[in-house]
Amino acid sequence: MKHPAPWRLATVLAALAGLCVGETTAPARVPHFSDYPFDQWATASARSAIKWEVRLLPPELSVHQRLIERVQAIVPGAELEKRRGRGELVLLVRFEDSDGRQWRTGSRLNLVNVQAGAKSQELTFTQAAFVKPGDYRVLVALLDTHTMEHSFTRRTLRVAPLKGDPLPEAWLGLPPVEVLPAVDGPATWFLPDVKDLLHLPVGAPGSTINEPAQPARIDLLVNITPSARSANAAGSQRRNMSLVIPALKVLSGLNAKVHPPSAAVMDLTRQRIGLETSNAAALDWSALGKVLEQTNPGVIDLKSLAVQSSMREYFAREIARRAGDAGPPRWLIVLSGPLAFGRQDDAPLPELPPDPNRHIVYLRFSAGFAGGLGSPGPGNGPPPGGNAGPGPDVQIAPPKRLHGPMPGFGTVLPGVRAWGEPQAVLPDDIERVLKPMGCEIIPVSTPEAFRKTVASLIAEISAN
Repeated sequence: MKHPAPWRLATVLAALAGLCVGETTAPARVPHFSDYPFDQWATASARSAIKWEVRLLPPELSVHQRLIERVQAIVPGAELEKRRGRGELVLLVRFEDSDGRQWRTGSRLNLVNVQAGAKSQELTFTQAAFVKPGDYRVLVALLDTHTMEHSFTRRTLRVAPLKGDPLPEAWLGLPPVEVLPAVDGPATWFLPDVKDLLHLPVGAPGSTINEPAQPARIDLLVNITPSARSANAAGSQRRNMSLVIPALKVLSGLNAKVHPPSAAVMDLTRQRIGLETSNAAALDWSALGKVLEQTNPGVIDLKSLAVQSSMREYFAREIARRAGDAGPPRWLIVLSGPLAFGRQDDAPLPELPPDPNRHIVYLRFSAGFAGGLGSPGPGNGPPPGGNAGPGPDVQIAPPKRLHGPMPGFGTVLPGVRAWGEPQAVLPDDIERVLKPMGCEIIPVSTPEAFRKTVASLIAEISAN
């Protein structure tokens, strides 16, 4: 079989952990700046002893509601072939803001592992960071540890504010640059080392403390169940989680400093709550990671199989239990991708009496692009949450995969106009259960749409 040419030898080491100023330790795979004369190179002219190309990709709004900047260093195959078999290629990247603060990151490739035939391939390093609007310098160096040859360049980076940003203060208190860590598996969806939540206060307009006299109760309910109609249940679950779990982390910041929301993770196949906390702002993300790892749609025990026909009933009961009690204003926000239960029993569903203080909102996440959920363009890229994060040091992939979502920070979804018309949405049984309960259904297909939705929710909750 003849492969598309040229294939790229892609080190999808996107978002490898950064060594920020003041840190003394770093993962073994991240080079220590102190081992190299980077500061000396930074005072000299640019050079290209190693043939390469450096790209600063345009910042994009991610599902984490943070702007992502990606730095790529591309080494042609001929250069790789010439150097293979000895030493390492070490990439060093330093971000500097206008106040002189620095953030460092890097990655390395063992040239001993590069096989013959690399001349027809291409090596791509990718480093990524969350950035706030502002002006930056990006200094990039590439070193061959065997020959001690190096290349060095400096670039300017201007990160513009979002036009008409509906959440202009969401990044208040966050660092200007936050280098993304090396993660794998479910951690790619919630980035456990990114500790700070967005600034999303809820309160009455004009309130000096951003809090009404009687704070609304906010409950987040996350569905982690794959659709019964999906031909690839595991892939469907990964795609859904790459949108839903980052959204959970975003919404955990709602009123977090005053009256944070609660959060629960629901597995309908097994009819259980995998994780629940009264304070989503302090959610144990490592515990959530274990729950997500254990939720394998391809492995269903006999007990779960026996109750699959009652998933609809279980889901309706849980909604009624969480939203049905009387009291002060309360908001139940359900986060899920579209879901088909499959064949279900005809048991009557619970009915909720009218209550002006009860608000149920269903945020239905789906990309809706012709290119699918996995990638903002043709090719679909590596599935988020699959073999992402650091993974193997080297992967062979067609060039088009490099334009997909990079591991370590979830899927970056583009606007619909850029990639074609939305696909038809399959029948959604979650909507069929929630709509008779007075639920508001909000489709979410892009980070921009989600940002507007969050702003609208804050306004509605504050007004109530």
